[in-house]
Amino acid sequence: MSRATIRRNVHFLDGENNEILGFWQNGSVLWSQIAEWMHITITLPSVQYAVFRCLESGNPENPATNHGPSINLSGNNNAVHTRYYVVLSANGEPLDIPIIEERAVPRSVSYSLSNPDPRIATFRDRVRERDNCCMVTGTRVLFQEYSSFEAAHIFPVAHLDLWRSGQWSQRIEDDFHDVGDSKIHSVQNGILLASHAHVYFDKYMIAINPDDGYKVTCFTPDAWGLDGRYMVQSNCPQRYRPLRSLLKYHFRMAVLCNMKARGPEYDWDEDIPPGMDPVAEISNSKEGKLRFELVMAERLNPLVD
Repeated sequence: MSRATIRRNVHFLDGENNEILGFWQNGSVLWSQIAEWMHITITLPSVQYAVFRCLESGNPENPATNHGPSINLSGNNNAVHTRYYVVLSANGEPLDIPIIEERAVPRSVSYSLSNPDPRIATFRDRVRERDNCCMVTGTRVLFQEYSSFEAAHIFPVAHLDLWRSGQWSQRIEDDFHDVGDSKIHSVQNGILLASHAHVYFDKYMIAINPDDGYKVTCFTPDAWGLDGRYMVQSNCPQRYRPLRSLLKYHFRMAVLCNMKARGPEYDWDEDIPPGMDPVAEISNSKEGKLRFELVMAERLNPLVD
């Protein structure tokens, strides 16, 4: 028997009583969403497995034999209750449940620079002008005071190489004259977020699913009331709106990051107090080399775009 060590209130076990998937339910996640999340994380066709409610109270000891009937996931708009579930074959027999090896693309929280590259500054200004509010909370910008709002890249600038290999520029319709060769700084790759929502977005703690009415899911205990909201829709031509396929990509990364048994894979402490050496703090932190490379790439990639 193995259990994830991270904070969760919904647990999915296999027939050998090992935790294979799970998440934190804030109240908005429905079974129909779990069908999609399992399609992302389980490599078996969905017809080969089923989810059953564990009948034992608390932490189960025999989930493979002590469970209720299977739960219909497709089209099921009932909320997922916080408890243990077991994933078995469609007829209730123990089954090896292979979990996808793909990992979420690592990203660090991107903070606004006091003197950004001109292309970053243009990206920021265009996102501000288009949105004029936090696209998750709906909080309006008053009197052009943006000190608590930040223009967030949906696809991280630190991964310009993945952006190019994925040919994302071909999906960008933005016809702005100075969007750059890669188009990673297109307004279609950005949304305006309140500062706290930006941190959650960059850390895969919230994500927006355009295939579910642009619903916001919070994958961590929701101190800010973000879960279950819907992204504010931009009132502008389609070619300037956030690209839905980019939001879907970020959503997939968030599911991979939060649903798999190990939980969030890149959970770094981003609070570096004033006066501290940020390079030293980052380099000496957990997975410091990876984190340092991400920060440096985020700073340097605008110069080579």
